[in-house]
Amino acid sequence: MSMLSRVFGRVRAWAWYSKVAAAVAVVAVVGVGVHALTRTNDATTTTPQVSHVREASVASLSSQSVGPLPVVGNVTSLDHATLLAQTSGPVTSLSKSLGSYVAAGGVIGELENSAQRAAVLQAQGAYEAAQASFANTSGTSAQNSGIGANQAVQNVANTQASANTAMQSLYSALDDAVHTKADLLFTNPRTNATLLLTTTDSQLAITLQNERVALEHTLSNANSKANASTRADTDADITTMAAYGQATVTFLNHLVEAVNKALPTETVTAAQISGYQTSIAAARTEVVSALSSLSSAKTAYDAAVASAATASNTAGTGTANSISAAGAQVTQAQGALDAARSALEKTIIRSPISGTIVSLPITRGGFVTAGSQVAVVSNPGALEVDAYVTPSDAKTIVVGGVATIGQGTRGVIVSIAPALDPTIGKILVKIGIPGSQAALTDGDTVSVTLARSTPAQVKQQTKTPEGTVLIPIVAAKITPQGPVVFQVTASSTLHSIPVTLGTILGEQVTITSGLTPDMSIVTDARGLSDGDTVVVDTQ
Repeated sequence: MSMLSRVFGRVRAWAWYSKVAAAVAVVAVVGVGVHALTRTNDATTTTPQVSHVREASVASLSSQSVGPLPVVGNVTSLDHATLLAQTSGPVTSLSKSLGSYVAAGGVIGELENSAQRAAVLQAQGAYEAAQASFANTSGTSAQNSGIGANQAVQNVANTQASANTAMQSLYSALDDAVHTKADLLFTNPRTNATLLLTTTDSQLAITLQNERVALEHTLSNANSKANASTRADTDADITTMAAYGQATVTFLNHLVEAVNKALPTETVTAAQISGYQTSIAAARTEVVSALSSLSSAKTAYDAAVASAATASNTAGTGTANSISAAGAQVTQAQGALDAARSALEKTIIRSPISGTIVSLPITRGGFVTAGSQVAVVSNPGALEVDAYVTPSDAKTIVVGGVATIGQGTRGVIVSIAPALDPTIGKILVKIGIPGSQAALTDGDTVSVTLARSTPAQVKQQTKTPEGTVLIPIVAAKITPQGPVVFQVTASSTLHSIPVTLGTILGEQVTITSGLTPDMSIVTDARGLSDGDTVVVDTQ
């Protein structure tokens, strides 16, 4: 054999050995893989898990009482009053303090009301004068009641002179209050007033500017009226001057409010603002005092005129028409007096109920605006709790039902609203407190537990059809095919029963179809499926 032949022979031998080795390796790998897969399948194969369940009859589940209803309530007073200011003005007195007891109709405080008191006095004088005139016209007064006619005429002249002086004094007060004191707070006050103060109420500043310009014309008329050389109707002139004075008081009230709301700036410092507060308050007091003096002068003048009429005329000479007119004047005067008293009453802060003052946001010397809250009065001895429930929960409670408030205070359901509260979409339940209320505070938020009705009462209140049963919510399961409950078959597997759900009542739900009282069902369907193998636990 040649050398070349031997070489080729060795190459073929090595090739054959390589193929055999590769085949053996493949077989080995496959064998190992098969063995591994076999071990893996053996390791992951486990015994199916068996659920433990409990069964109960539908009748027994339906007879169980519905659990208590937990809600949140607010403690309120049966007698609770929020007092709002009926007019604007500074607080001049406070006869009660926070926490004080006040009787129904009792006075808590007063706003500045000297002008209103003067108006009452003026109206009282006009009423008395009208009565005297009616008595004279109708013949019920004595003739020449001991007062000489000349003396009566002199009294009229004297009181008229006093009234003239009062009108002149009022104008002087108006002129000083506006032109001397108030105008320091404006630029171009008489023609195009601009308030120099920066306040937190821009609308108030606009109102003041308009009032100040309009007031210039009022003051000009007041000057003419007060210093008139002759008077055709003194009574009418006094009334006109009083109206001018009241318009000025209104302007000064707004100015006091603006100064109290003023903010310090580079041009108007805090010290200047404090000075303005003092000067404007003094100006207002000056005008109100002059108005009061004018009112007293009018009362005296009206009384003198009435006396003069009685002294200079023979009673009983009036015709039927004049008697009717005199009677109408009495009625008008009575109406004016009642209106004046009503205006005065609006400046007095009275409590409409007996109770304790639980809020008093005003202070003496402070300024209040009409409609702002000035006090809250509550009767802490007559508390109740307001709670809200859903319409479905409302059907599970009854008036007279027991309630537990907070840490054990006993309550009784006294009313259940017949309709939803439109603001929150729930039904108001009021809970009375027959026993001690010491643990509760008016305005506090408390937890409340309401006892539900018996199953029979629930069915009656919810007007459920005959045959309707109650089961725990957890006994029903919602599936893609609809709600179901489960029964356990003889082979210990679950069988689903389609049902129709009704009203949810707390932790229970009504079943309107699909169940009968003699059926037994699984009491908790959570995590279960149709066909599952289960073990039934005994109670």
